[in-house]
Order: sequence, then C-alpha cells, then structure tokens
Amino acid sequence: MDKYQLKLDQAARAAWLSYVGGRTQDEIASQLGVSRPGVQRLLALARQEGLVKVHIDHPLASCMAMADALVSRFGLSFCDVVPSDPDSRDLRDTTSHFIAQAGAERLLRYVNRAEPLTLSLGTGRAVRATVEALSRLERPQHRFVSLVGNIARDGSANRYDGVMVLADKTGAERFLLPAPVVAGSVEEKHTLLAQPLVRAVSDVAMESEAGFIGIGRIDPQATLFQDHFISEDELNELLGAGAVGELLGWPFNARGELIECPITQRITSLALRRLATQTLVGLAGGRDKGPAILAALRGGWLKGLVTDEQAARYIIDREGG
Repeated sequence: MDKYQLKLDQAARAAWLSYVGGRTQDEIASQLGVSRPGVQRLLALARQEGLVKVHIDHPLASCMAMADALVSRFGLSFCDVVPSDPDSRDLRDTTSHFIAQAGAERLLRYVNRAEPLTLSLGTGRAVRATVEALSRLERPQHRFVSLVGNIARDGSANRYDGVMVLADKTGAERFLLPAPVVAGSVEEKHTLLAQPLVRAVSDVAMESEAGFIGIGRIDPQATLFQDHFISEDELNELLGAGAVGELLGWPFNARGELIECPITQRITSLALRRLATQTLVGLAGGRDKGPAILAALRGGWLKGLVTDEQAARYIIDREGG
C-alpha cells in the first residue's frame, strides 16, 4: 500500500471517529497518534476526496421552489439550488463547496455507468471543486475531454482544469486541448486548430454526451483576466462591447447573445453552437455571478444548472418569478 493510500485510510478513520463516533479532535488526535492540526488536515482530506457523505433528510422548500421556477422559465432538464451561508467568513469558498457537492452528485450519475461514455469539462473554480468532491472509483472505460484550452498566454497551466483530476480518480482516458484560450492572432488560431492533435481532441469532444462547465463573469475579477488568459485591454474591449459573462471563453451580453469582436475571432474553445446536442451543465453561484448566469440562461446555452440561493434569487427577481 502506497503512502497516499495509507493517508486516505487514516483520513477515513478520523472522519469516522468525528462524524459517526462524535469524538472531539483532541480525542481523535490521541487515538491516532497525531497532533490536533494533523486531525484537521485528515478531516479536510476526507472531505476533499469525497469520503464523507452527508444526507439531510428534509427538503429545503425555498431552494426547491426556486429550482422548479428556473426549470419552468428556461426549459432546463434540471436545476439544483443549494443553500447559501450568509454568515460564512468566506462566502465564495462556502458557495463553491456547496455547489461542488451538488455538482458531484450530478456528475456521478454519468461516471458511475458501466458502459463506456465520453464526458467533457470546461474550467473554473466550481468545475474543479466538483471534480475534487467526487469519490474515487475505477472507470477506465470512460473518456474525459477538455472543451477549453489549458494554457495561458504566458505558458502557465490552467489551475482550474478538472480533466486530469477526474481521470486520475477514475483511471479513465484524458484528452486536453493543447492551446491557449485566446490565440495571439487570427492566423495563430487557424494554425492551432489545423494541428492534427487539436483536431483529434476536438473530435473526441464532439462525441461527448454531456459537459460540465463554469459560468464566468466579465469584470476585473473575471477568471479569464485574473489567470492571464486575456489582457487588461482585451477585458476593456469586452466590457465596451457589453459582455456580462462567458462560457468556455465565449463572451455574451445580457440577452445571452454571443458578442462579435476582435477577441472572439481568436478564441480556440469549441464553438458553443457545435455543442447544442450535448447536455451542457452550468456550475456557478453567488450574487456576483447572477448577471452571467441569467444571461447564459436567456441565451438558451444550458440544459442543466447547479447554483445557489443568492444567484437563483437574483435571476428570479429579474425574470418576474
């Protein structure tokens, strides 16, 4: 047994003693022979690896009502609305964790199948957290493929890519799109997309049954900008064109209409219209993501949504729900 598996076993023991046995962290530390901070790290690892499952046997009426309203208003196949925790010291991290748990439940419905299938992933904090929340299980028959380039303009890797993590957890095949999200020029984009390797990955992506993707905002806090996929001038260009959000790097306005501008001519991600036959599931929450989520829904780009109370309320208030 390797060191990581031993650590997982210890994390499972700590989680069992804490959540089932009701032991304090000091008691667990004494029993396992580790420090109290060590127990905290083990419990965090247990949650991260999906060893801890929580089932609340009570329907959250307000969340369910908002989810039903969004399904009806936008013709979604499903919508999950998770509770928000307004008292959290870091609401963004708490929201991401809750959405990740719900997203992992949806993702598991596909991954748990015995027959081979292809699933695609976008990028973003919620996508990565969703994959990390999924338990390990052997599914080598599956294929996971990225819909977004995993390289920034400066050559650094995309820190929120989930394909590698999901493939490592399942032993499945992985396919990464070897390109920047935005090419340096139109000519560079055409050259990249003509490469046999890029075309091969794109072909795999087109065979995907469903895709789990993040919904990005367009503002100075946008992941595209913060992670150096676009420059400040390009961000201002998008804002000037009326962009409020993006899916797979493709920007759209408040009506959900794709924006045509010099930047969009250099985006290397698979075109959203080509993915119309797939079940695209959006993962995002928080009031600050409300305008982007609402626009994506108005554009009809999503068939499924996992979000939180704050974002759902923002959308319903503006749609007259």
